[in-house]
Amino acid sequence: MVKEQTESFFGDNSPLRNANAPDGVAFKYEPRQQQVDMAYAVADAFDNNENLCIEAPTGVGKTFAYLVPAFFHACQTEKPVVITTHTISLQDQILNHDIPLLAKFLNVKIDAVVAKGRSNYLCLRKLNEIADMDQSLLPDDNITGDLGRLVSWAEKTKTGDHTDMNRPIAPQLWNAVCCERGNCLNGQCPFFASCFLMAARRRIGKARIIIANHAFFFAALATDARLATRPDAESHEREKLLPDFSALVIDEGHTLEDAAANHLGIRADSLTIRRILGRLYSDERKTGLLAAERFSEARELVVDARRRATLFFTSLLNWMEPQNKNPLRYFVPNHIENYLATPFAKLEKSLAALADDEEDAAVKVELECLKDAVEEQHMALDVFFTMARQDFVYWMEIFGRDKNEISFNCIPVDVSPLLAERVFRKPPVIVTSATLAVNGDIHYFMNRIGATNAKSMILDTPFDFKTQVQTYIAKNMPDPRELDAFLDKAEGHLRHFLTLTNGRTFVLFTSYSMMNNLAKRMETFFEENNLTLLLQGDGLPTLKMIEKFKSTERSVIFGTSSFWTGVDVPGDALSSVIIMRLPFANPDHPLELARTERTAALGKNAFFDYTVPEAVLKFRQGFGRLIRTKDDTGIVVILDSRIIQKRYGQTFLHSIPECPVELID
Repeated sequence: MVKEQTESFFGDNSPLRNANAPDGVAFKYEPRQQQVDMAYAVADAFDNNENLCIEAPTGVGKTFAYLVPAFFHACQTEKPVVITTHTISLQDQILNHDIPLLAKFLNVKIDAVVAKGRSNYLCLRKLNEIADMDQSLLPDDNITGDLGRLVSWAEKTKTGDHTDMNRPIAPQLWNAVCCERGNCLNGQCPFFASCFLMAARRRIGKARIIIANHAFFFAALATDARLATRPDAESHEREKLLPDFSALVIDEGHTLEDAAANHLGIRADSLTIRRILGRLYSDERKTGLLAAERFSEARELVVDARRRATLFFTSLLNWMEPQNKNPLRYFVPNHIENYLATPFAKLEKSLAALADDEEDAAVKVELECLKDAVEEQHMALDVFFTMARQDFVYWMEIFGRDKNEISFNCIPVDVSPLLAERVFRKPPVIVTSATLAVNGDIHYFMNRIGATNAKSMILDTPFDFKTQVQTYIAKNMPDPRELDAFLDKAEGHLRHFLTLTNGRTFVLFTSYSMMNNLAKRMETFFEENNLTLLLQGDGLPTLKMIEKFKSTERSVIFGTSSFWTGVDVPGDALSSVIIMRLPFANPDHPLELARTERTAALGKNAFFDYTVPEAVLKFRQGFGRLIRTKDDTGIVVILDSRIIQKRYGQTFLHSIPECPVELID
């Protein structure tokens, strides 16, 4: 049984106490009762085929606590265990740190792999077509310079995974040569034996531990649901993204609800539609799949569809602009007619007929793939404008660097019944995170994700927050909604604390507008005090900002949502976290409005039973950025006085570890 093996591993004769770490892997074993308790609880869940939600604070060593019984369970059942995470950094930690350690301690080889979507892999057939025969298939004349570098990389790479490239190529070029659903010749492909995607699938098929992100996992669920409607069993086995697995571990579970909503919903957008039509035919460049004279009728349909799409999307953008709302909720079914329904239907019919008659296997599969892509966008637009899905919320959103693209979003308001049916009815499922509880109660979270049939457990923190953290709360701040007055006072506090800590601070915001406003106000202060400000949205991606923060003395990060969670800076580089305001979600966002409406419809108080708990969970994540090891120390500054002035503030304070608190003017 898994429990017995896990008890032996963590017991008095544990290999953890005697083994040396593998070369190049940092390791120092510190016995932690919380880790042992979690490992035993996970093992019990595996043995008893039960679901489990467990809050494991930072420092518990939760990945090792579930990885040990997961490996034993995979060996016992001879089926893999799937581990899903939200962040790439945690996937890297599991694959390159924790699994090598476990393999060393057990003196066994552990087959583990990161499962990725097919678009991460190079399609050698498509590259060959573009490089050797038909560069008219390239989506843009300006990216031919990347082609030589891509061909050179393709000759050397062992994985075909674009993340292995030293320098990324233009996204348009990668989209033209990557693997994609429905565009595969399988055994008929001349490159089948050396196919990178098939090699990756074979590695997944042999693995005991499969690591994926939440997006890939939900894509796998959607693929299984689609394939279940097909009678072709061989096609099912070939196209499914994950093999049958014996158990599921969902780490960083606090992101599960939003990840599920995003990936179980439906979306169409102008950028995707233009790219699909461009692959079929570009009237300006006279290039694309349908460039040959024999496709002249289909070409005219593409030209017509593009013209209508341009008119339609421009009209919608012009309609949205004076309303000054982005995103804009869509309320009334058929209030707007799907102007693209007829041209898309004609195009789909033409592409299907061409595919049926096509003798060239590569062209045939490309036609079928693009026909499916047009159908998918067509269906999504129909669902959107007719509001065909009950209990979904619908909105349009302007996006893009020039704000000239528009998306149509259909998102389930409540994912709990979907997750209950598709995930938790197939135990064992383990959900874990450092922050799942509100005011010491985990059941709010469990209800949100549909895990009502799960057992639960909340572990104590292994850190001594009473000696490691000092919290300061500003007691007389203006309401954050009075922006100018609030920023005037907040700037003074920031000047004081950033000087006190010599930078080394995360300043966490809930909106870009407040963040950019304050950054501009404080430009001179940063220059005069030799402090380096790293501003989110100023060119560097999140991971690069973190790297620069760690390597640059006297640096400060101004960050929004992505810095509240999943960011890890242990040691002296980070000595202060400043929380500008309590992280209530934007109340005007259509999804938030729909969720509050649903909460009220159930007879609950939307603010206290939904808005506050959601903000508390995010607040706990932000607070938790500071202390990542038992040796870390520092201060947390809260500049939102509502935390002590409003009744709900106590829920926030009772949800963080007990530590000294000082009120400041």
